[in-house]
Amino acid sequence: MHRRPRWFLLPLLVGALAGACGWRTGVQLPAPGPDTSARPVGLITTGSAFEHAGVRRRVAETLERASQRRVVLLDAPASVRDAAVKDLAARLIRANPSIVGYDWRELRCASGAGVLTAITRQVDAVYRVSLDYVERSRPATATETAELGPLARGFRVVGLAAAGTVREATTQGSVDTLLLSGRRGSRPTPVARTVTQVEPSALTPRPDVAALASAALQDLPPFRAPEWDTVARRLAASGCPFVALALADAGLTSTAGGRVVRTAALATIREAVKRRPRRADDDAAHGLAPEVPETSAPDAAAKAGSSATPAQASEQQYSCSELCGMHMIELCNRDKR
Repeated sequence: MHRRPRWFLLPLLVGALAGACGWRTGVQLPAPGPDTSARPVGLITTGSAFEHAGVRRRVAETLERASQRRVVLLDAPASVRDAAVKDLAARLIRANPSIVGYDWRELRCASGAGVLTAITRQVDAVYRVSLDYVERSRPATATETAELGPLARGFRVVGLAAAGTVREATTQGSVDTLLLSGRRGSRPTPVARTVTQVEPSALTPRPDVAALASAALQDLPPFRAPEWDTVARRLAASGCPFVALALADAGLTSTAGGRVVRTAALATIREAVKRRPRRADDDAAHGLAPEVPETSAPDAAAKAGSSATPAQASEQQYSCSELCGMHMIELCNRDKR
């Protein structure tokens, strides 16, 4: 009887294993890289979780894949106290002297900080991830130790596990966007996770903080390139004309859109300057001579000195009691007549 060679079954076995193990027999194309011709997005990371090696880098890589933009790490969002923002304001005031005296800080503008960050840091979005990582140890309960597997019990026997203890690793914080699609950022999304490890050994891996932070980013709205013309018009109309002017000056708007925004923003600022009384500290801040303060009446009289008439000078030389006495003498003289 003729038998087929056993190698005949090899392709079938390979195919079965591939299907069972989830192998992909096709060619896998590499994921597209970030668009290097576009402006990057900014990432701000704070908290003790980022003190661990590689966490910040892995979160940045996740954001890069999600946004298809390069990611730059920022220390903090732009502030009106930053030198770059002050230089921007000074340059715009020099180019438009008619707006001197306007409060360019516009602290009432909710999205102002995000847009100023986009201008001074040259990014199209700003993401913030704040995470703290804390570990604590506590005694294990009887229920927890009863659920240990054979391997964990073996570690306990040979002294490789912390018998009777539990390690609780907590990662807590939030993720949000300071600026996304040119609009005010999202509300912070809370992040909280506690991993309990009963009788951990030297081989027990600690929780993957970077994976948790990266997963939290996926809960945020997807990145979309901002429409700066729309953003600038909205800022000019909502009481943030200086930020709108800065946006147009940065060249982020189109040429036609920038002209419209610039005209509207300057008109709004000039009208506000007319209604707001100029203060000496405003002029000093812009390198202008301070206004001469009004002189009080006593000082004015004292400074008048020689310019006063003789009659005025004589009136100023008598006290009230002396004038009263002079009046009584005059009455006596009238009685003698």
